[in-house]
Amino acid sequence: MKRALAAFGALAIAFAVQAGEEGADFAASKGAGAEAQLHQRLRAAVRTIPGTDTQYLIGGYLQLDGFATRKRQDGDEQNTFFASSIPFGPAGSHGGLSARQSQFNWLSRTPTGRGDVETRLEANLFPLDGTTAPTLNQLYVKWDEHLIAGKTYSTFMDDDALPTTLDYNGPAGVTFSRQWLVRGTVKLGKGWSLAAALEEAQADLGVRGAVLALQASGDRPEFAARLRYEGEGGHFQLAGLSRRASVRVTSPAGATERGVSGTGVSASGSLSVLENDTLLFQAASGKGVGRYFNDPVSATGVALNADGTLSAVRTSGATLYYQRQWAPDWMTVAGASTLRLSDDGLHVPTALRRIKYASLNLVHRLTPTLLLGAEGLWGEAVSAGGASAANRRLQFSLRYLIF
Repeated sequence: MKRALAAFGALAIAFAVQAGEEGADFAASKGAGAEAQLHQRLRAAVRTIPGTDTQYLIGGYLQLDGFATRKRQDGDEQNTFFASSIPFGPAGSHGGLSARQSQFNWLSRTPTGRGDVETRLEANLFPLDGTTAPTLNQLYVKWDEHLIAGKTYSTFMDDDALPTTLDYNGPAGVTFSRQWLVRGTVKLGKGWSLAAALEEAQADLGVRGAVLALQASGDRPEFAARLRYEGEGGHFQLAGLSRRASVRVTSPAGATERGVSGTGVSASGSLSVLENDTLLFQAASGKGVGRYFNDPVSATGVALNADGTLSAVRTSGATLYYQRQWAPDWMTVAGASTLRLSDDGLHVPTALRRIKYASLNLVHRLTPTLLLGAEGLWGEAVSAGGASAANRRLQFSLRYLIF
């Protein structure tokens, strides 16, 4: 495995998608890069519903991923790399094949006198529980840049700062969530915009152990807002989040219930470097907002204190990635991410305190419809007791575009 990763470090080949504009992220499978690719294809295809002005695009891709992992991860999900699932005890190596990233897309655009009306549907076979099943990722209606309603990327995340990885889940410390929402956006001036949204409260969680049982539920829709600047040299976004959940903990001593408020803030962006390179970054932190991060290390965002009360746990993440475009058909994406939980509340020694994630790839476009790739991944988990464990993975991907 070490020799394979060393060889990969010298030359890795990653998948890419059909040609976009010079310097564009032609390898994205989610986030703003993927949305831009679909709009480029929509403009190129110019398919129109007869008798209307509505343009549409139907398509997607078939993708086969092969991976080899030094240690089999804990849990059912093996087809994506979770640093929080790194085993601390003995574990054998593991490998496999998966077609779960295969994706179906629908996109339409109807011009009106007050702006374009768009519809969007995206589905794949990756529900993140180890099974292969149809999964709805996006379904929304959008009016120009003013209003969007449906299931899409949370307002708290920055889909323009999401790095392109072959690994389906991606960096641990970046914010990532797709959920039902209603969002309005207003333009403030050249390059500036302000958006605010009411979003789905996804605090529903039930955990039952030998001693403790925990049940959480959302009290109200979650509120997210962001201030954003976009210019020729990149973009910058400052986002905030407010949420509230009811949490009930049952133990032999009785039941404890409390409403827990959560707040978070995120600063992120992209910066154009040299001619075609891009630096992507994000730093985010908050109490009770663990579920918004890209690794499920803290789904509840709450902790049980020594006096039996409940408090929100602070979760902080940082991500830095560099995207290098060597030529129109070649691109490297490399970087690292970290996610840390605070010391709030009681923790067993095996509870996770910090996780790290890093990846490297080199992107090449074989033909307009056939994509090939490889990626090296590394992760480390540190427990509350101070123990640490690391894992490595090598992944290859083959994608066939259908448009």
